[in-house]
Amino acid sequence: MQAVSYSVLPLVRQILKLSAYLLAILAVISAWGYNTSTILAGLGVGGLAVALAAQKTIENLFGGISVIGDRPVLVGDVCRFGDRVGTIMHIGLRSTRIRTPERTVVVVPNSQFSSMELENISGRDKMWFHPTLNLRRDTTADQLANVLAALREILAAHPKVESGKVPVRFIGVGQYSLDVEVDAYVTTTDYEEFIALRQGLLLEMLRAVEKAGSALAVPIQESFNPAKALPTV
Repeated sequence: MQAVSYSVLPLVRQILKLSAYLLAILAVISAWGYNTSTILAGLGVGGLAVALAAQKTIENLFGGISVIGDRPVLVGDVCRFGDRVGTIMHIGLRSTRIRTPERTVVVVPNSQFSSMELENISGRDKMWFHPTLNLRRDTTADQLANVLAALREILAAHPKVESGKVPVRFIGVGQYSLDVEVDAYVTTTDYEEFIALRQGLLLEMLRAVEKAGSALAVPIQESFNPAKALPTV
């Protein structure tokens, strides 16, 4: 609810402030003895011209209202917008301000922001742990079976890992490796905690590979042969 308040209240405050200014101006004009109905009727014609001139501003206003109403993201959320990632700082009448990981501030017009595909990273309930281990091609079938069993045990024993029926699988033979895929979830929403848990899991998996008598593959580089480099006549 606090995030909703930080997102909604500033926008509502700006709209109410603008409405209060307009009502105050009308009240002053009426106190001076002018007919406000005639003025409002005249503004109807002029307002059309102003609306056409301020089309982008109006689009941004309704874009901001759309973002607040649909709530795909709120102030404080980390999101992916387009091909960038950042933390929502402020959603205003005209634009949305986003703090990037480089600590810069990106200002996006609401008309664009509301039409972007937004991925709310803060909305996830757990984090995907999905490494691929490339074992050496000379790993034997028994060694590979031992690695698969050991990796399954590591995932099953960890209290913060949620794995499916086949969390570890041998997915194929690469050009220089035997590829093992791990597919599980770490039950935390704290990214720093996830980094620490991921590091621990990867270290345990590397030890399991070493214990099985295998190792991670190194890409094969062909030795340079000067004869092959010579052009043919």
